[in-house]
Amino acid sequence: MKHALMQHRNKVRNGGTMIQARSTPVTSWQILFALVFLVSCTYMIYMHKMLSLIHCDSNNDNNGGSITVPGGRKLPTTTTTTTTTSQCQLEYNRLTSKQTPGLSSVLRQSEAWIGNQYRLVQTMKALSSRKRPIVAVVAGGSISLGHGVQPDEARYADRLELWMNEMYPLQTQDNKNNQQHKVINVAAHGADMCAMAKRLNILYSDLSTQSNQEPDLIILEFAVNDYQGQDHIITVDSKTSVFFNGFKELVLCAEVVIYSLMKKYPNAAIMFLEMQTAIATRKTGALLHMGIAQHYHIPVISYAEALFPHFWRLVERLEKMDKQSYSFEKNNWLPKAGIDTNHGNISSAVFPYPHGCSPCQLEHIIPQFRGGGCKSICTFMERSNIIHDRKLKCNSKKGDIPDGRYECSVPFLAPDAIHPSAVGHAIAKDLIVHTLANVQKSSCQGISIEKDVMPLSPYFANDIQELGVRSDYLVVKDVARVFTRWDKLLPVSQNHEGFTLYADDGLKQRPGWIATEPKGGSQITFSVELQQAECYVVYVAILRSYVGMGTFRVGRSVFLLFCLVNYTV
Repeated sequence: MKHALMQHRNKVRNGGTMIQARSTPVTSWQILFALVFLVSCTYMIYMHKMLSLIHCDSNNDNNGGSITVPGGRKLPTTTTTTTTTSQCQLEYNRLTSKQTPGLSSVLRQSEAWIGNQYRLVQTMKALSSRKRPIVAVVAGGSISLGHGVQPDEARYADRLELWMNEMYPLQTQDNKNNQQHKVINVAAHGADMCAMAKRLNILYSDLSTQSNQEPDLIILEFAVNDYQGQDHIITVDSKTSVFFNGFKELVLCAEVVIYSLMKKYPNAAIMFLEMQTAIATRKTGALLHMGIAQHYHIPVISYAEALFPHFWRLVERLEKMDKQSYSFEKNNWLPKAGIDTNHGNISSAVFPYPHGCSPCQLEHIIPQFRGGGCKSICTFMERSNIIHDRKLKCNSKKGDIPDGRYECSVPFLAPDAIHPSAVGHAIAKDLIVHTLANVQKSSCQGISIEKDVMPLSPYFANDIQELGVRSDYLVVKDVARVFTRWDKLLPVSQNHEGFTLYADDGLKQRPGWIATEPKGGSQITFSVELQQAECYVVYVAILRSYVGMGTFRVGRSVFLLFCLVNYTV
């Protein structure tokens, strides 16, 4: 049906002439055409206004085209961005090509705190330039030292050194002395942040003798020992509370170390590497480190956050399978969970590698621990003292594991519940490499980071001066080695009857002067040997390893000093 419009007459006066017009009926398609035309005109007007603000420049063929916005700044087109991103990702893939299988899903979890990565960017720029050797320093406890693992090349510090030299070999023409990138490992058994704070001057001297340049990267691994270390004022025990007595003192020690290292080495990248043990009730110092890290913008890499959520998930699954031995049946093996030709069959049970149960790799355990084999999940739970409703049966040699079942050994823990296996060290290296490769990728994509600045006020110390005083120990004599340089603590000649130098571990790595007279009354004297005409606070660290071993008293001997000598025990 046609809709007729009302007819009307328009009279237009033009030069005295009357023009008479009659309207004609309008069809629906004409209305539609008019609407489309109106919309098109509106769009063209809008585009004209936009083009007046944005000028398309296609003369730069190298960049694949760019868009110039007001102010002269050019933004890359999609083609350039895609190409650059692809190239940067390829370099990341190259740097992480030897990553532990099955680890990619937890890499993001290891980024506990990004911090300011400017120093890391500079380290990676120097490394990728291949013009000079890069020096990294690893400071920590027995985990970093590689306790229980062999060979030394299995330690994460050695693996990191190998990675740097494989990925960024120095250019031959600029390397006449055949120099290489190096990682200096200054870890020590039982060392915590307080141990390092009192030995910073020795560390500086030690590093200067091992390298003629300042370190580019410093990795601090103290989370486990900062909760239960051996150089702290508090007696070593099985603490289970987070805010234990002495927590504040360790926070202060951590701040002293970070502040001092940043002042001493203003260009060195510093990061925390936070480890964890398989003892469920044992906390770590990660919490006290995080406050320092956030205040000073120090990156934090968390081995704990990457692996242990899956570890507890594994424990939960095994708990449902067998509450007595935490074992699993044969059909739970996952033979195609991952094969690594460099490390043999790494197939896992219950969960894919490395988060499930795997065969024990005794070849990477030092002979001292091989007799006991790899420790199982059952053993870890037994030592955690959290199972109260039943008696666990964990000893496979005594027939505790039921027929047709297998005990569960996780690949990243082998000699004991505290120290990682060779696989664990490989994973620790992978997490460090992921952080470095990620920084390289961000820099490749043009993401700029401003240089960090020191905070105007301390985090925990009363003032900046306190941080300086607490890091200025003139001489530290140790009964055991802490850094490469070692000033032995020896008694005055013929004045240590009733004391003997003793270590209760098979490797003799943590010796101490121990009283041997049950009746007491023994004395031992050490010479301080301080220069005259100076004022000192003498710090004496005494480890009381066992409960009920008696008491001790530190006496004072007055030397020819010109001020009072105070002793801190």
